[in-house]
Amino acid sequence: MAENLDVEIRVPVLIVGAGPVGLACAIELAWRGIECLVIERRDGTINHPKMNQVGVRTVEFCRRWGISQKVKDSSVPEDFPRSIRFVTATTGYQMAHYDFPARKDETCVNSPEAIQRCSQIFFDPILRDHAKSLGRAIFSYSHDLQSFEQDDDGITAKISSLKDGKTISVRADYMIACDGADSTVRDLLGIGLEGDMSLNFNVNAFFRSTDHDALFKNGRAVMQWLTDGQGIWGDIVSINGDDLWRFSLMRLENGHIPSIAEMGQHLRRAVGRDFAFEIFSILPWERRRVVAERFQAGRVLLCGDAVHQMSPTGGFGMNTGIQEAVDAAWKVAAVLQGWGGSKLVETYDIERRPVAQNIVDEAARNYNQFSRLPKGEGADEDTEAGAALRQAIGDTIYAENFDREYDMEGVPLGYRYEGSPIIVPDGTPEPPFDVMTYTPTARPGHRAPHAWLADGRSTLDLFGPGFMLLCFEEGLDLAPLVEAASVRNVPLKTEFVDDAEIASLYETKLVLVRPDGHVAWRGDGLPKDAGAMIETLIGV
Repeated sequence: MAENLDVEIRVPVLIVGAGPVGLACAIELAWRGIECLVIERRDGTINHPKMNQVGVRTVEFCRRWGISQKVKDSSVPEDFPRSIRFVTATTGYQMAHYDFPARKDETCVNSPEAIQRCSQIFFDPILRDHAKSLGRAIFSYSHDLQSFEQDDDGITAKISSLKDGKTISVRADYMIACDGADSTVRDLLGIGLEGDMSLNFNVNAFFRSTDHDALFKNGRAVMQWLTDGQGIWGDIVSINGDDLWRFSLMRLENGHIPSIAEMGQHLRRAVGRDFAFEIFSILPWERRRVVAERFQAGRVLLCGDAVHQMSPTGGFGMNTGIQEAVDAAWKVAAVLQGWGGSKLVETYDIERRPVAQNIVDEAARNYNQFSRLPKGEGADEDTEAGAALRQAIGDTIYAENFDREYDMEGVPLGYRYEGSPIIVPDGTPEPPFDVMTYTPTARPGHRAPHAWLADGRSTLDLFGPGFMLLCFEEGLDLAPLVEAASVRNVPLKTEFVDDAEIASLYETKLVLVRPDGHVAWRGDGLPKDAGAMIETLIGV
């Protein structure tokens, strides 16, 4: 495979794809001291924003990477409300609305962070710059993966430059594929996608306009859904709360890509009148509900759109991918650092695929509810029939809880790794999963809950690149567990938390949190064989 190649290099981890998921993977690895090479077929510029919402769990990851404030500073203004409106046009009739507080007014109970409306055009550069600043990630833009082979010891990949055609042979211990919906890695592995390949065809337009009278007539909002009485046909998203916008057109002949002039006509209809605007770019895309049949093949792990594609209704796609990037990275890093067991990396698929399936289904559910809206003629007309139709549409939106798409704290905070072979269960029953309500729990497999410590830190701030043993009672003998970890070179720290409320929240005297912030084990006393438990948790 290495014949006629211009360069041969060796790296612990090869990351294919430098979108937000690949960048997050590079950060998590570099934060853990692991070098990686990131290749990307594009030149690194973001010409068209696909994502505009950074979920609360993602912001928590950014917090531990030290960049959460940069994300907040690049979000919509702190006084901009996260309101959602359902309108006939942005200057037309409003049939329903949900008002969510602006960032400055939001009270976060279950997390030290909050959802941020930070567009990909701002978020990706934050991630890229931080990954580079850590000094362990090398970036090769305008490079494409041509082929690869794997053996028991690693991956050998052939990479080509899209500028001069030169080829590179990369030898890596692991490869993490974050190369998007049309994943080359997934195709080369022959991994199929299961689900609905086309819920509908869409086209987005990225545009600029300063005409707030036209675009915010009913009040400022991050998203405005458009309906003409025949269903939802598009939406307008405020990207920065000022002059940048994204217009999505849903009701098109499959495969038809409008010209800028034609897209402008659709945009005028969405607004309800002519107004000043400039369209920068147009992007066609297919709404899907699919999950890959496998997330891993040997030393190759796949994340993000490479293994799941979902309706953007809910804003789950990128955020789910970043959860996967963190999970894949800490496990690969553990093995490369010599303390991860031979079965640790295999748990990536076991833990993450069920979570992804649930989220993909939830996103499709949010899209499919649009079909429940009443239909009729004259929704935009000042007539008795038009008013009645608008009232019926609004009543249905409220009755069917369309706000579930936006008020869904259970999705980013309530996911759990039930039945994982590297989690030690405590015998308590699994609590029901609720999309709209997150109930904090320190039950093994769940994200360790947030609480404010006396010094102003969050409990989440205690969790670093290794395991953390939280102790809620003085005088307990922790030495057997500490020694068992030390003998196996497993990074472990201990922290005594002298707070009755937090102790009540975590429920047991001892709680062991693993490197991704999920509870690995808990109990009122150490197990008889601490070494055996450690070996379970690290995949031995």
